[in-house]
Amino acid sequence: MKMLQIVGVHGINQGKSATTDALSRSWQVPVDEGLAYSGHAVAAGPVRLTVPSYQGVYPKTVTRHMRLGPDTAGPDEDAPIGEEEEEFILQTLAAYAPSAAAEEDDSPVAGQTLGPGDGRFTPRILRRAQAVDRVAGKGVTGRLLWLVREAHGYLRNEETGAAVRAEVRAALGATGARMVIAHSLGSVVFYDMLSRGEVPTSTDGSLTVTSLITCGSPLSWLAVRKGVHTAGAPLAVPAGVEWTNLYAPFDPVNKFRGLSPLAAGVTDVKVDNGKLKAHDVHRYLDKPAVAEHIVKARLL
Repeated sequence: MKMLQIVGVHGINQGKSATTDALSRSWQVPVDEGLAYSGHAVAAGPVRLTVPSYQGVYPKTVTRHMRLGPDTAGPDEDAPIGEEEEEFILQTLAAYAPSAAAEEDDSPVAGQTLGPGDGRFTPRILRRAQAVDRVAGKGVTGRLLWLVREAHGYLRNEETGAAVRAEVRAALGATGARMVIAHSLGSVVFYDMLSRGEVPTSTDGSLTVTSLITCGSPLSWLAVRKGVHTAGAPLAVPAGVEWTNLYAPFDPVNKFRGLSPLAAGVTDVKVDNGKLKAHDVHRYLDKPAVAEHIVKARLL
């Protein structure tokens, strides 16, 4: 039986040692386990995951909340937050928890640091973060700020975004993969590629990718959606692409819910990733829904 090729599109904070080979091996294990546990291994046949690393094209001069891993940048290399990025962070946090902005504390003590390292953030950001925590739950923004900063780096820096998409496109071309699994910011990257027409096509003009699984996607965030699709329109993928979205109720990145209220043609699947590390990609990859869609992709 021919090898089924799958390309994974990773999120952020992978660590400086996370090469394409290392990421691919890391994703392969839970997928293989999920196929075995669900009883679909035989039907799925041989499966190979390729997860292209884009750490080499992402900016290195970033705070710890945006780093790809420990020690990626030294303390003297940290990039300050400019006015444009500050406004993006404020808007994104407000969109994440709309009622937070109205409840923001403007007292003199507001805007004090949330914890070690948070002195790099401006008082306005810290006040907004504290307000979001009161609405969404204590510590939520501490887990989100790194994602917000890296999303800004992708959405607002066209050179960076183009380089990231080029890495994914090269992997699709090299493997001929018909299935993509995109996690976290990776779902934004691949959705952007579909919207821009940057996914490889067959000789008849149809997309080579026919199956898409997104996991822990931040596409429900208004500020993120604005960067990759037409304002006011529902999220949608091209005809011929079957889109399944896995979400965990305790994952703050997917705002504790699915995408179906905002997207046309997506199938939401609720999964149990537990309360701790609910956003962890490996906890998504071993789920029966992933195994079932791998078998389905084999039959397409």
